[in-house]
Amino acid sequence: MAKVTLKGTGQLNGPVIINKTIEMDDVQARAYTGSKRNEIILATLQIHYPGVKIEPKNIGVNVVYK
Repeated sequence: MAKVTLKGTGQLNGPVIINKTIEMDDVQARAYTGSKRNEIILATLQIHYPGVKIEPKNIGVNVVYK
C-alpha cells in the first residue's frame, strides 16, 4: 500500500486549494511518478474536484510507500 498526496491550486471563480491524500496499491502509485504523470493527476483530480480547471504541472505529488 502507498499514500499519494496531491497539493496545489486550481481555478473556479477564484483559486481552489487542492490537498488530497489517497491510499492505493504500489503499482497504481508508481503511475504518479511515471511518464504518464500529468494524465493520471488530471484524471484523479477531475473526479475529486469537478469543474475546477487544473494545470497538472502545478500540482505537487508525494508518494509514501508503506
